[in-house]
Amino acid sequence: MVIVHYFPGSVKQYIATIPFPGRTFALPDRCPHPECRAASGLIRWGTYVRWACTAGQAYLMRVQRIRCKVCGRTHSLLPDFLHPYRHYVIRLLQNVIYLYLIAGLGLDRLLRQVPEPGPARSTVREWIRSFAYGAGELLLDLLTRRLVALDPLADYPDSAPPEHLQRIPDPVQRRRLGRAHQFWLLGEQLYAQVKVRQPGLAFAAAQFFPFLLHWLQRQAVPPRLFWSPRLSTTPISPF
Repeated sequence: MVIVHYFPGSVKQYIATIPFPGRTFALPDRCPHPECRAASGLIRWGTYVRWACTAGQAYLMRVQRIRCKVCGRTHSLLPDFLHPYRHYVIRLLQNVIYLYLIAGLGLDRLLRQVPEPGPARSTVREWIRSFAYGAGELLLDLLTRRLVALDPLADYPDSAPPEHLQRIPDPVQRRRLGRAHQFWLLGEQLYAQVKVRQPGLAFAAAQFFPFLLHWLQRQAVPPRLFWSPRLSTTPISPF
């Protein structure tokens, strides 16, 4: 199970930092697995190596693995410049989704905005499809419930999808992207409300997605915005 951990620097800074940053990440108080939740049972359990890719460079980096002494399950402490199970840095993922979902750029124009050598066209298309499913199908209702509980009298954004999304021919994808667009707007509303309550919040506009991952983790759901609808391990019911 992935546990997202705040890291203020870049991939290069993470790799260059001595000692290895994962060794300094605080261990959670409880096992994150919902069937365990044992207190004070987590220990460091070695590391594993994975790729972290920017638009122009690929880096090999180490990730701290931890283990619960009670249930025996292993977890990883992932720095929040990465999204779980994605090789590219989360800032690039966020920028691509913004250009498509909010700015309304088609794939051709969008790819021209990504520095070369960037992700393949098929990769970007898969990101959009996975975000549409994750944010639109699995997470929107959870975010809406939590926002209403946080401030029942707030004026929330209009749910009507923008014109560029209404032109998508596939009705299922059109619906999912419309709901994902609403998720983005409500996520910004959540950030604004949390910022009022926590003025010292560390996240800036470019760290919108990391903020959402941390928020999801605090809701005791997997900290993931991108869920491929084609994988058998992907949930079929909203959180």
